[in-house]
Formats: sequence, structure tokens, C-alpha cells
Amino acid sequence: MKKANLILAAALAAAGVTGGTAALLVPATAVAQAQQKIGAKMMKPLKAAQDAIGQKNWPAALASLAEAQAIEPKSPYEAFMVDELGWYARLQSQDYAGAVQALERAVASGFVAEADLPQRYKALAQLNYQLQDYAKAADFGSKYLAATPGDQPITELVAQSKFLQQDYAGARAFIAQVTAGTAKPSEQLLRIDLSSAVKMNDTQGMTRSLEALVRHYPAPKYWEDLLNTQLYQTKSDRDLRALYRLMADTGTLDKPEEYSEAATTLMTGGFPTEASRVLDQGLAAGVFQGAALTRAQSDLQRARAGADADRKELPGADQALAAAKTGNEMIAMGKLYFSVGDYGKAADAFRKGLAKGGVADVDDANALLGIAQVRGGQAKDALPAFDAIKDAGLSGVIRLWKLYVETKGSPAPAG
Repeated sequence: MKKANLILAAALAAAGVTGGTAALLVPATAVAQAQQKIGAKMMKPLKAAQDAIGQKNWPAALASLAEAQAIEPKSPYEAFMVDELGWYARLQSQDYAGAVQALERAVASGFVAEADLPQRYKALAQLNYQLQDYAKAADFGSKYLAATPGDQPITELVAQSKFLQQDYAGARAFIAQVTAGTAKPSEQLLRIDLSSAVKMNDTQGMTRSLEALVRHYPAPKYWEDLLNTQLYQTKSDRDLRALYRLMADTGTLDKPEEYSEAATTLMTGGFPTEASRVLDQGLAAGVFQGAALTRAQSDLQRARAGADADRKELPGADQALAAAKTGNEMIAMGKLYFSVGDYGKAADAFRKGLAKGGVADVDDANALLGIAQVRGGQAKDALPAFDAIKDAGLSGVIRLWKLYVETKGSPAPAG
């Protein structure tokens, strides 16, 4: 169907018009029932217009309506009937601007039945949107929604109309209002909310919008935008390690500098085997080129040297954990297990270390415990460890890990 026909069909459906005629607009009885209000001089061209509409002869209908329009004086009801028949004929003729003008006058006349007004508002919202009169589209759409709440396409049309007027604050306020208490807001509304926050340079608003998109529509593109936004706010190596791990697990680690920094922070934190896996993945994906490739290969050699040391230490790790006297010694064993990917043993060591007490960085230990549980297939069990983290900087990253746990069972939408 061509765009023009789509506009026509949408507006006709919105106004309650089907099959080319409508009980209110062009019925055989519409003029007859109002004979006492329509003079004989006006009746002739109106009846001719109605007959032409019934025959779908739009040029003849418009010619008769032009004749009726020229008659003066005419009563308010006669003017209404000219517009009531006229907007329909103009819409069928794809004169959308003329149709809107006539329909707006008809609606403002006071002769449209109260029960029929919402559908007329809907038609005017759609037609004005197509004509790029976004202020009127938002106004008529809001009037329709006031009488008929919950219409998702019109709700999205109003939000988009406000956005296209550059009323970003208005768009966000409207979206907040219509999504309050909604179990699963429209993806399009959340995208408009995000775009509005971007236009307003509201980083916190962007994060909230992206978190809502990830929660309800956990597609990689939303995860990538959300984690990149968090990346700009994350400073310490400890917090970056937790963030890069989440980027790796969500499949959004895809830039050479991200792979390189992730590997560097992992190596400095005592996770060389994990660092070598990250670099191996980046090299296999072909993300490194030129000088970046040379550096990545050099970093990989250093990471593999550390991984060799991990492998040599691993056979005695169980005995070392059993003999450990302090919480920090137990946490160190947990890091070894974590680095080599034995997340079950890592989680056990972290739990023992935290229970023993005296751990130098309790927040980091809880973060590692939670991530080990997620990676070990016990995602729901990770929440108590995540909830125990107090540091504000790390909590910001861990909040996203909790969101990942929340959405882990949700399939990503196609596309």
C-alpha cells in the first residue's frame, strides 16, 4: 500500500469510517434528518455532494461542496454540514491539509456528538502528524487519550510529536505519566525518553532510560549503550574490572581499547589467566590493527607468562586454602580459582574469606563472589553478595550486574 493510501486508511479508521461510507458522515439519512435545519437552497448542493460521495466521484462531490460553500448567508449547522461532508471528500481525494481544516472546523462547531469526538480527535492527531504539524498532533492526540487512555500507537504519536517539537522535557514528562505503574512500557516510548535525555545532556536520565530498555528489552545494542555510559563514569581499576567483566559477559566488549584496558586492569589486579582469555578473544575477533595489534600481542605474552604461574600454583591451591589462616589468604586463593575460570571453587574461597573476616577490601571480595556465582550458573544466589557492597563507585557497576541477573533469563529481542 502506498504512503498516501496508508494515511487515508488510518484517518478513516480513526474517525470510525469503514467501507467508504459512515453512519455519521455520509448516510442517506444524514441530510434528510436535518431538513428542518437546512434551507432548500443549501439542500440541493449538499444532496448532490452526498450522492457523488456515495458513487465515490470525489471531483463531483468537491464541486458540489464548493457550490454549497459559496452560498451566503448560511446557518452554523449548514456550515457544519459543508465541512462534515467536505473533510471526508477531501481526505478521499488525498487533500490532507484541506481535510484537516474542514474536520477541525466540524469538531469546533459543537454539532459533532460527544460520543464521536474522541475518534475525530484521533483522526486529527494522525493527519496533523503526517502534515508535520506536531503541536496540533500532540494536542489532538492528548484529547483523544483523555477520553480513551491506553491506545499505544497514539500514545507514541503524542510522545514523538513533543520530541519533534523539541519539547524534550514535555516528552519525558508525558512518558513518565503514561508509563507509571506499567509492567512493560512500550519500547518506542523508552527510546523517545532516551533520545530526549540525550538532547538535554542528562546523563542520569540517559542511564535510567537505558536501564529500563535493558530490563524490558535486553538487546545487545541497549546493553552496549548502557555499559559505555557507565564506562565514562567508572574510574578505579577495581571498579573497571567488574565493569569489563560485565561487558564481556553481555557480548559488548568490542573495541580494541576496551580489550586492551580490560586485560591491563585484570593483570594488575592479579588475574593473568583471565586477561589472556580476554586478549585471545579480541585477537580472534580481529579488533586489533597496526600498532594496537603489536601492543596486544605483547600484552598477551605477559598475560600468558602470568597464566603459566597460575597453572603452577593451581595444584596446591586446595591445600593452601585449607591451611589459610586469614581472610585475605583465602581471598587470594579465590582470585586464583576465579582467574582460571573455576568459579565454584572461587565462590567457596570468597565465602570462607569473608566469613573469616579481616579482608582488606570487603566490597571487592563481595563483588568477586557475586560474579563468580553468576558465571558459575548460580545467578540468583549472587544477589546477597551484590547487596552487601557499600562503596558508591563500585555499587554503580554492581547495580548493572544485578540488572544482568534480572534479565539473564529473558531472551534478547530479535534485531
